[in-house]
Amino acid sequence: MKTIITLLSALIVSMSWSQSNYAAPPKNSTPEKLKQIKVGIEVLNFPKENHPIKIEDNYYWKHTTVILCQDSEITITEYGAYLYYNNTWNLRKSYPLKELDKNFGTKKQIMQQGQPYVWANNWRVGEKLFGGWAMWYFIGKDKNGNTICGYGTINTTDKPLN
Repeated sequence: MKTIITLLSALIVSMSWSQSNYAAPPKNSTPEKLKQIKVGIEVLNFPKENHPIKIEDNYYWKHTTVILCQDSEITITEYGAYLYYNNTWNLRKSYPLKELDKNFGTKKQIMQQGQPYVWANNWRVGEKLFGGWAMWYFIGKDKNGNTICGYGTINTTDKPLN
């Protein structure tokens, strides 16, 4: 019995340490990786506050992401998403560059100057209902070889539409 109580206590303590705090990020907070890079790509997520819809056994947070560079042509070298939890931005995933062309309609990861690129069905899908903040980011090089970036946040809620 003493062994069972000890094991249960250890399990409860380890579970409490693994809990994540999904609070809202402070205004103007940025992942460390992006802080030293000049911002030159506009990133917009719509809607900014995104409520899920339940379809069968899954929740869908349906949103669109748009990227645009007004200053010059840009070759994207990296893109992905961060999640905000435990009071910091945590890398969720860096995506393979070939997916940029498929999802946004670029060619060879090149953004033409002044041309908006849209991922219309950039949806989060999951069986569990939980909210949180995400940040889509893009890093690229301009024609002069300068590194630039862009990022935009989206708040996914735990308040279903249906």
